[in-house]
Amino acid sequence: MKRHAYTFLMILMIFLTGIKAEAKNVLQQILGAYQKYQEINMTLWLVGDIGAEKRFGKELQMWMGLQYKDEKDPKINAYVKGIFERLKPQFNNRGMKFDLRVVRNNTANAFVIPGGHVYVFTGLLDLVGSDDELSAVISHELAHAERRHSLKNFRISTAAVAVLNKAVKNKKDRDTWGSLLGYLTLMRFSREQEDEADDIGQFRMAAAGFNPAAQVSLWEKFLNKHGDTKGLEQYLSSHPPSSKRIENARNNLRKMNVAEQTVFSNTRLILAADQINLLTNPSFELALAATGHIPGWEVVDGKVGLREQQAVTGHRALELLAEQRLSSVRVLSDYVAVAESSDFVLSAWAKSETGQQNAGIGIELYDANKRLRNRLWAVRESSPLATSWTRIEARLVNSAERKLFAAGNAYMRIVLQTGPISQGRVWFDDLRLRQSQAIDPINMLVGGDFERLAANSLPEGLSSRGGQISVDPTKANTGYSSLLLKAATSGESGFAFAPIALPSLKPGQNLTCSLYYQSDRQQKGLVIAELLDENGAVLARRLAQLEFEAMPGNWIANSFAFKFELQKEETAARSLQIRVALSMPADASIWFDTFIMR
Repeated sequence: MKRHAYTFLMILMIFLTGIKAEAKNVLQQILGAYQKYQEINMTLWLVGDIGAEKRFGKELQMWMGLQYKDEKDPKINAYVKGIFERLKPQFNNRGMKFDLRVVRNNTANAFVIPGGHVYVFTGLLDLVGSDDELSAVISHELAHAERRHSLKNFRISTAAVAVLNKAVKNKKDRDTWGSLLGYLTLMRFSREQEDEADDIGQFRMAAAGFNPAAQVSLWEKFLNKHGDTKGLEQYLSSHPPSSKRIENARNNLRKMNVAEQTVFSNTRLILAADQINLLTNPSFELALAATGHIPGWEVVDGKVGLREQQAVTGHRALELLAEQRLSSVRVLSDYVAVAESSDFVLSAWAKSETGQQNAGIGIELYDANKRLRNRLWAVRESSPLATSWTRIEARLVNSAERKLFAAGNAYMRIVLQTGPISQGRVWFDDLRLRQSQAIDPINMLVGGDFERLAANSLPEGLSSRGGQISVDPTKANTGYSSLLLKAATSGESGFAFAPIALPSLKPGQNLTCSLYYQSDRQQKGLVIAELLDENGAVLARRLAQLEFEAMPGNWIANSFAFKFELQKEETAARSLQIRVALSMPADASIWFDTFIMR
């Protein structure tokens, strides 16, 4: 298509430099040829040509862009497109390039146009209630695209072909193209096509790792809310739910040996920590390569290894062993792009074997060809380290007193080094390099990643409210461990995070709480947001609560949002607490991870 457009532009340029009297006739010939090309392309599409469908799809995308605005919120886009990208490899694109656009529109709708271009309106996100239900909708649309149902419908519809021909002959007629798009986006598929898309979509979403039981839940919810015919949302008007579709979805579950359920992952509100660390493998958790290489780091001199028993966070720390007093050990990070105006913050944890070992942290600067230009002890000059883990932090930026970055600098590497005149072991862990202007996402819940133990050997920042809590390094959703809550006897078990002082919150502030969980058996519980007085007593009103149901085997995600506002009678409130409560049978277990409130 690009080559055709280029040829058209060249002809037009020749025309403009030609004789003025012939301009009108030449232009009419060019436009006539282009219109004929479009008519031929539509004919090719109707007989099944893939290339013609791709070109037609691009044309339709352009008109869609004039009618609807793309959603700009990166979190909403990442959420919907993340589900789409997991599903896409399961479908045969027949040479087309399937893609997805999220449209900012309160209408509950989703559809696919020729070429495999899927559109999801933000209004649909309120109609579905989980990742799995949204995947059921998107996989259904991808199944329509794979089977080319739009093309088949056009072939048998005289009215549709008439609209198509009129649009081709009126390339600039917005109303005509709007009618064509309306036909495509509100297309009613036949019962056979809907059944085919249901079957293909349900099996393919399962292959992508989503729960196919969500298709039963989704259609059942729609049918119970709207009935067979009345009050349907826009999406449901073009994909009407029915009891037969529900039963068909149940039959598919039986074929897959999957049990029905109503509990599914909901990650829409989950705000995962932004990846602002510029270092690769900053906590040395990645396994050694087959060559013994530490991913993200290069050992330049000396003896270096990974030690699990020394880690400040996670499972491993980097160990530098100076075997002789006059030898040094040196390790370099991967290259990080810099400029003269770069402004970084670097932090690290370090400790030594006896308190006598020296260690320094510096930088090496390179030009665009990665030739070394300078070495600086910009973070910590070599001196003895304590035997306990010590946090080191420095800002890397040009200042009036010291110029770190020069105009020719293009790359930087972090240097970890022992010595000089230092024999023994030094450990480093949890290095973080970020742009100074980057906002480090802060979790209000202390210990919500369940990575560390407090001095009392309990998980950091938590208090038990019945049952036993511990950090479990054998099971994790993210990071290195999770929180294990185990019931000693039958009854209520739970835990609470450290209270959050109210002065740190603003009246009217919107808060979002999210978590992952799984259990050894089906269990129900509550996450409660409540107010405490100065003595730690719970006030009567709960700010919010989330009912959840944990299942064995897989992590389930959930989230809820609420507004922090005090009522007149709550003058005694001093802090906000997030608490988890379950009624558990003896010896039951449940795990939590990635528990975040922002």
